[in-house]
Amino acid sequence: MSFEAILLWGLAFGAAIAAVLLAVALYGAPVSELARAAAEGRFADALAAARSSPPEERDDLLAAAIAAKHLGSWAEAEGWLRALLDGDGSDGEALVELGLVEVYRGRADDAEARLREAAVQRADLGESILLHRAFATLTRGDAASARRLFEEVEAPLETKLRIDVGGGEPAFAEWFLHAAALWRANGNLERAEWARRKAEQSAPESLLPSRVDELLRKRAG
Repeated sequence: MSFEAILLWGLAFGAAIAAVLLAVALYGAPVSELARAAAEGRFADALAAARSSPPEERDDLLAAAIAAKHLGSWAEAEGWLRALLDGDGSDGEALVELGLVEVYRGRADDAEARLREAAVQRADLGESILLHRAFATLTRGDAASARRLFEEVEAPLETKLRIDVGGGEPAFAEWFLHAAALWRANGNLERAEWARRKAEQSAPESLLPSRVDELLRKRAG
């Protein structure tokens, strides 16, 4: 699958939320405030909505988990993802999100397992998953292996982020953030600083940048 196909997935927090928002645009179908807030990067609003009215639908479970992840509520994010996977254990987007939650919890080995599982279920997301695997490997302290993984996706990733995205889209915040960390580890400071700025611009409410810094400080220590 082309990188363009993966780009479309990222633009709306995964295929499920993209489908919901597309239905709203084309047919006027209802969309929950939770899903809308998460897609727009209003993570506090999305998490408040999820806490006040626990999600049950697949798209809302995913949106709630994404919001909780960005705000550092790992247990809540995992709970909603597990509920989603209880209904469909092959849900690739949910497996990716669970892998990301494991990364931020400092469980790089578990993150690698979930991301590999996601790649089996969703081969079309292979390049984005590889980026996240490279970042997880970096947090484990294996910079050489992280570099090799990142090199497989670095060139097309940079092209798409610079030309097709450019910042401002919440769905790409983690792409910029993980690329920034990997570029910095490889000594590409100009690219790292650019990507980090774009990550913060794309999702101003997200607490993930500070969590990434914390994980990498622990690795360096």
